[in-house]
Amino acid sequence: MNEIRRLYDRMLLAPARTARIWLAMHWHRWRTRHQVRARASHYRARAARAHSP
Repeated sequence: MNEIRRLYDRMLLAPARTARIWLAMHWHRWRTRHQVRARASHYRARAARAHSP
């Protein structure tokens, strides 16, 4: 929810400058990709621990 609020603040409430909108979207995409990679890594690590003797 915080990411949605931050995007809303950046795009609609702040002055509509192209660079600021681009930066907000870039940050959102980076953060989303990072969370997906972290989650996958976490699951792989847990699976490896569960299957090790």
